Amino acid sequence: MNETMVPKWQRELRAFLGVKTGIVLEGNVYDEYPLFQVEGGQAEFLGTDNLDQTILSLVDPGVRVIFFDPVEGFYCFGDSPETQRQTLEPLFRGYQTRESRIDHDCTLCLMPSGKRQHGGGGAETEQFIWVSEIIKRALIEGLGEEHPEKLVFVLNFASRLDACNLRQAEANTMFLNLMAATTAQQTDTLFCNSLILVVDKYNDIPTWVYLNNPNIRSVAIGLPDRNLRRLYLNNLYGELESFRALADPNSEPGKQFVAETEGLRLQELRQILKLAYRRRILPEDVSLAFRLYKYGVLDNPWENLENDILIHIQRKLEDRVKGQDEALGKVKAVVTRAVKGLSGLQHSGASHKPKGILFFAGPTGVGKTETAKALAEAIFGDENACIRFDMSEYRLEQSDQKLFGAPPGYVGYEGGGQLTNAVRDRPFSVLLFDEIEKASPTILDKFLQILEDGRMTDNQGNTVYFGETIIIFTSNIGLTREVTDPGDYLGTTRRRVPTLTIADPQQEDSPEFRREVTEKLTEGVKNYFRDIGRPELLNRLGDDNIVVFQFINKPDAEAICRSKLKKICRSIRADKGIEIHTDGVEELLCRLAVAERPNGGRGVGNMLEREFLNPLAGYICTLPELPRALRCKPAADGGVDFEVI
Repeated sequence: MNETMVPKWQRELRAFLGVKTGIVLEGNVYDEYPLFQVEGGQAEFLGTDNLDQTILSLVDPGVRVIFFDPVEGFYCFGDSPETQRQTLEPLFRGYQTRESRIDHDCTLCLMPSGKRQHGGGGAETEQFIWVSEIIKRALIEGLGEEHPEKLVFVLNFASRLDACNLRQAEANTMFLNLMAATTAQQTDTLFCNSLILVVDKYNDIPTWVYLNNPNIRSVAIGLPDRNLRRLYLNNLYGELESFRALADPNSEPGKQFVAETEGLRLQELRQILKLAYRRRILPEDVSLAFRLYKYGVLDNPWENLENDILIHIQRKLEDRVKGQDEALGKVKAVVTRAVKGLSGLQHSGASHKPKGILFFAGPTGVGKTETAKALAEAIFGDENACIRFDMSEYRLEQSDQKLFGAPPGYVGYEGGGQLTNAVRDRPFSVLLFDEIEKASPTILDKFLQILEDGRMTDNQGNTVYFGETIIIFTSNIGLTREVTDPGDYLGTTRRRVPTLTIADPQQEDSPEFRREVTEKLTEGVKNYFRDIGRPELLNRLGDDNIVVFQFINKPDAEAICRSKLKKICRSIRADKGIEIHTDGVEELLCRLAVAERPNGGRGVGNMLEREFLNPLAGYICTLPELPRALRCKPAADGGVDFEVI
């Protein structure tokens, strides 16, 4: 077995045991681990919670290892009951004990002695102080002449010791004893007695225990790398033995599975394979089990799309968004890659990246949000699959807590984050981040991991996957610029002015003007990310994914006006039973709509409300009863008038 195959933490622990009197073992402490000291030099995985046995395998022969955790008490892993009793009894000189369990571990738990109670802390509370005293005495003095061996104490769940109903003074005393155990060791021996604290993370124990303490070293157990995951697959046995085929370097499903499980623990690999076995999924289709593990669903809406979905998407977009043919063409190209499973193949770890990433830039009311909703409806059959976040709500630096969840101890911690919860509930969706320039730049840093790796860990430690989403950002960056008033010599009064305006709404935009819009908006987006110091985010977006929406042109404004007018009349007919004939005012309303085109489709909608709906409501209120039909006609003042027919 090549030594480099042995995980770094195991090599590091073997090297420093007996050299450092204190070792903080942190990180991935609840996983499965390989043992390499087996016949033939092969690795062996012994199932979950085998950290104790792994530590034992790294200790020199003749060194006695004693374990303690707050639940089981003291025990010697793997020893017979009689051997454990002989080893542990010398620990308790001067203390009362009881046997809490008699099984293969023969655990001995400390029973508090009444004469040593003090401060009203109670027996159960003070138990852990006495445990620390026992460990300190044993590490400094040994177990006596009958047990001359060197000692290694392993404290499992050390992160939880100060949470065992201890008052602050008692917790300090406990950790002070443990610190003393690491600083009062003999230095005239080649192997010092050692204490291993197994914690979730380094700062779970008080800083003063290890700060500037040369006797303590931190050893981090990292997540399994690609080679270790492949080795794990090669050591499967029992019901999962058929999945050993995935360890073959020439197996395409195996290579994909090993790549997709980057960042997962070995226990999670076993859980995925258990899902596959229970669902009768073959090794070559293991990606289905991985999808079930990530998203909670076995079916993939992307794979169930009809063959004519691209034609359907194009028709849906053109029906709902007018006059943006060039922008919709770029959108269709991105969606085509997503539908055919070709998104991000040029990058490493492509299977984790979102299905598509788009940045919509353009004036207000030209169809950016409408395009996102139309995509959700066309692909997933439901407009509600477009999950919208108004980024103006996230102006403050700490607003990221709303998206990803508040830290432990803060209000709202239990509720999780708005974004992570939404994606966990609907993993197949379109995520729309509206007006992204209004969010705090620090929040944008959170998107780096999402756009690159397609996943994010929320405040509660749950991993949320974004690999089946389309992510869309919208903005009107580049349409305005900040200037200083001419009379303000101090430069303190600044305001924003338009960089692009429609000179004459009644005239169609020239090709030169539309090219200028594309260039200014594209450059504005790039400059924005450079100015806030986030060029790496722009790089992950990609220049080709910046989609520019133009000002609506004269024919587009007229088409939007007719479309909205028909929708209004259909709604009135359905709700009120009134048939409205608008032939006489369509041209008038279209002229007014063209005048509103600098304000986009929303401006056209506001015009119809002002010039059509308000007079209609006023006219109906003057009638003794609701009519069956109304005819619209131009009014003398240039507005719209109505008559009953």
